[in-house]
Amino acid sequence: MNTYIPGTEKDIRILGRVGGKEEPAFFWTGSGIEFTVDGSELSIEFITDYEIYEQWIRVEIDGFSMIRTALPKGRSTLTIYRNMNPDNVRKIRVVKEVQPMMADKSGLLIVSEIHSDGKLRKLQPKKYKLEFIGDSITSGEGLAGAYGVWEWNSAVFSTKGHYVLTTADNLGADYRIISQSGWGVCSSWDNDPRRTLPRYYEQVCGLLSGRGQLEAGAGEKYGFDAWQPDAVMVNLGTNDASAFQNNAWVDENTGESFKQKLNADGSFEEKSLERFETAVYNFLVLIRKNNPKAHIVWLYGMIGRVMEPCILETLERYKMDYNDENAAYLQLPDLKTEWMGANNHPGVPSHGAAADVITEYLREILK
Repeated sequence: MNTYIPGTEKDIRILGRVGGKEEPAFFWTGSGIEFTVDGSELSIEFITDYEIYEQWIRVEIDGFSMIRTALPKGRSTLTIYRNMNPDNVRKIRVVKEVQPMMADKSGLLIVSEIHSDGKLRKLQPKKYKLEFIGDSITSGEGLAGAYGVWEWNSAVFSTKGHYVLTTADNLGADYRIISQSGWGVCSSWDNDPRRTLPRYYEQVCGLLSGRGQLEAGAGEKYGFDAWQPDAVMVNLGTNDASAFQNNAWVDENTGESFKQKLNADGSFEEKSLERFETAVYNFLVLIRKNNPKAHIVWLYGMIGRVMEPCILETLERYKMDYNDENAAYLQLPDLKTEWMGANNHPGVPSHGAAADVITEYLREILK
């Protein structure tokens, strides 16, 4: 039996942002490993921890989803297959199904070892690198539950049928996801200005602060130079729109409050709108600073289009100010009732429709 260690084997592709450890920890949705191997038997050893939200993973063999399961705490071994034709070569992808959970300071997933009686095959390079930044849609919330299911737990998150993985597969691309349910570019859905993706963009996974998480590299500065994307896709704005409809956030310790406000006639308050537009503008500047050659695309529209005019106007102002023509806006298909999954979030049909639009767009832009 051969043993292979992810992070040290050149023929095991690491998916997603990881810290600089020999045994990489996987924090983000869709992060994991990918490799090609022959042989009759394969098992994978994991090290996991959690207090609230268990770690779910999914295993694909030749693009087909074979296993989806929650992992027990501690060290465990999962048999992927046995008694297979030893001469057949199989492409294996193991992905984390769940976003990093800020409330669970114990949450951790490490793919420790791969055991097989076969040999790894040479890893083939991907055609493109794509980075996706988003909220619950990009975290895959609702993809693992039926319409009408309302649950806040790890089980309703999934990457099966996910628009990012589908787009990447369509284009033969490597991908990385950074996403958090309920978060936005200016504030969260409930007006918390601390819960925004730009705040943590330059760290591996800075929203996690548990001891084990920090030891695994979550708080490290992210190495942009080592993985420069061909395109950065930002799917944010949905929760910023919700903030206008919800109560003010109040800091329990200081009494400080924050609220995105509407005028009496239902229009956006000027100051609140300026805050949102400034956040969009500054995030575009931050993305460009760290990805000088990437094509930046602001995606929007899978759950409403309230903020679309603001995003478009801000994007055009940024492009003019920085003479940056390598940035664009792409409207995605809005959610239909029959496309919904759990928690009234986009299900597989919605993700598939979005992937079709993004694939067509990127295929033209990146050729």
